[in-house]
Amino acid sequence: QAYNCLIHFYKRMSGLYCGPRVLAQAVGKVAGWGFKQEVIKHSVGTCLMQRTNSSSSTVLEHSKVKFDRLLDRSTIYHLDQFSAKSPTPVSIKGMLEQVWQPTQEQSFKYITKEIPIRLANMIMELQMMPRALSVQPQFQEIVFQYIQSFKDLSEFSIATFNPDTNDRFVSILKEIRLRHIDTVPVMAAAIQGMMADDLDGKMAQKNIQYCLNRLFLNRISIHLLISLYKAAYASHKHQVSQLIDINETPDYSLIFGAIDPNCDIISIAMEAYDDAAIMCDREYQQHPELEIEGRDITNRNMKVEEVRMSYLPNHLHHIFFEIFKNAMRATVEHARKKNLSELPSVKCVVSKSEGDISIRVSDLGGGISREMVDKLFQYHFTSAGNKDENVVAPGSGGLESQSHPMHGLGYGLPLSRLYARYFQGDLDMVSMHGLGSDVYIYLKALSDDAKESLPKYSIRAADKLHKNKKKISDWTK
Repeated sequence: QAYNCLIHFYKRMSGLYCGPRVLAQAVGKVAGWGFKQEVIKHSVGTCLMQRTNSSSSTVLEHSKVKFDRLLDRSTIYHLDQFSAKSPTPVSIKGMLEQVWQPTQEQSFKYITKEIPIRLANMIMELQMMPRALSVQPQFQEIVFQYIQSFKDLSEFSIATFNPDTNDRFVSILKEIRLRHIDTVPVMAAAIQGMMADDLDGKMAQKNIQYCLNRLFLNRISIHLLISLYKAAYASHKHQVSQLIDINETPDYSLIFGAIDPNCDIISIAMEAYDDAAIMCDREYQQHPELEIEGRDITNRNMKVEEVRMSYLPNHLHHIFFEIFKNAMRATVEHARKKNLSELPSVKCVVSKSEGDISIRVSDLGGGISREMVDKLFQYHFTSAGNKDENVVAPGSGGLESQSHPMHGLGYGLPLSRLYARYFQGDLDMVSMHGLGSDVYIYLKALSDDAKESLPKYSIRAADKLHKNKKKISDWTK
């Protein structure tokens, strides 16, 4: 059975890329003669290389990170099983309902299967990366870390829920959370290494964008599930230690993990502005003031002091922080260029309608050209200085750390858009070159509508990472 699973695993990875006759011969030979695992790998590997000299190279021919030296039979079996399943997206409302359960048993059953599914989907996509990226040491470190996390969680997928098992599971989740804390800067270093090396098969910018969006979005979702489960675990432990009846109606106003059921967007925006102002003062010794107002369209367009919804304060803070930081820098530099005596204010409007929360942040920082707007959302692109001098160092505390420069990292806006899109929202920019810019953030107002947007592995998705052909334009310029 182990041999058959191994054959099936490689077959799923390669079935669309080598001729069915060649694959059938390799698999039939191995299955019929009962060769050892090494022979299976060699036979299937030979099958995958049949088209090396073909003009149309395959996904697997580019891949250099081999599963052979990272996985044992058991892990291959589980990886095959879990990667064949699609992740199950959950709404914010659904997440809160899980953590409000009287016991963790139901959440345990869900998360012990869902996180391995998301990890397996991610590992399969990482294995399909082009050779120019997969040979980078930083990239191989990321692959190894995710495989290790998958191994750590595999045993719990069939475990029976009890207090001892739950304690061990939470301990593993904490280790996993720490293990992947530097994934963003490490992957950034891998991309930089790929672009610096003189290798064939470098990824085009659109493919880098596609790859990193999927990797980081999957990472965000896994960390959120871990955060919620740890919060529920701590809450249940507190109830037991304080002899509180677990069947009591929960306090729905409490923050569970990363989700605040009563999150005030305006207060989060003001906190993020204050944090960005500290960095601006350090860099320029001044910062523009903030004018902020809230409007409730559902209540005769009244001005309001608070706009509340169920959401993730950390995600909102990151989005606001990056937008305000960019607006402050542009405003100060443009004012100095024009010799203005006073800095124009940065304005923020938060509007609530029946289905959406719409936010506009406006500045008079000179704006940018239309050609530059789309580039602002590309990873590694920065409109400020030499980006090679400003890199996110592992262990430096995330993109909002005070140890980082005011600008030049090239990851702030792409990740902010990703945070907004994670729960079916969006982030966009409109600029008037020479005058200023407006950034628009859209969020789902109802927690039931705010459902995860998750990547799922497929050969077709992986194949997109290797298509660098430029489309022939049929329009005059």
